[in-house]
Amino acid sequence: MLTGPTGLHHQDQKLLYKDKERDSKAFLDTAGVKDKSKLVLIEDPISQEKRLLEMRKNAKLEKASKSISEISLEVDRLGNQVSTFESIITKGGKVAEKDVLNLIEQLMNQLLKLDGVMADGDVKLQRKMQVRRVQKYVETLDMLKIKNAMPSTNGAQSETQNRHKHSVRKQEQQSRQRLAPIQEQQSSNSVSHLPIHQQYQHKHQHQHQQASGPVVVTTKWETFDSSPATLPVTSTSTSSSTANNSAPPKFPWEFFD
Repeated sequence: MLTGPTGLHHQDQKLLYKDKERDSKAFLDTAGVKDKSKLVLIEDPISQEKRLLEMRKNAKLEKASKSISEISLEVDRLGNQVSTFESIITKGGKVAEKDVLNLIEQLMNQLLKLDGVMADGDVKLQRKMQVRRVQKYVETLDMLKIKNAMPSTNGAQSETQNRHKHSVRKQEQQSRQRLAPIQEQQSSNSVSHLPIHQQYQHKHQHQHQQASGPVVVTTKWETFDSSPATLPVTSTSTSSSTANNSAPPKFPWEFFD
């Protein structure tokens, strides 16, 4: 009520009644003030100082809160860039190292700004949360920078696959070379029990197949008389003794392995 006429803030006023300080927030009748009673109003320097300190503190908190809000918006923008780089590098793409380092530098600048903000209470808690966000983004970028510097593995995988295919083909060729003499030996063994003329015929057909390609083979069996051939009988004793004393006949048999 007295602020207008006196120009003093109500918190800076000090009331005296009967040379005693009265509580400015108390009712007049409780203090014993009556009509036409005399009241003295003076300025309270201690209350004024307290009020100014409180005002400065509130202004400081308000400024800190505003600064943290601005930093938070900037960190959100930089965080979107971090997510973009992470998506590209994770999919095997490449990002210019200069861009990664520039983004790290911007985040570190925001971290320095947060360190310069002095706050208490809720504002201090907000600052702590933003510091953790910035540190997390910087750690992510450090990992992405290392991964981005690594050579691409696509070329190495292709080279490994080509080497594997070449090795498989080489093993198949070696297996065929090892099996070829075995198959030939098995083929020879399969006809070794046949008569000589049939073995010769089978060998001649096999060579003809290798030279001209696949053909239809028909086997013509030759028949022989089961009875042994008779020898002429001579009447002279000389020829009989010569036939009896002669060595058994030798035939030119041909053996096959």
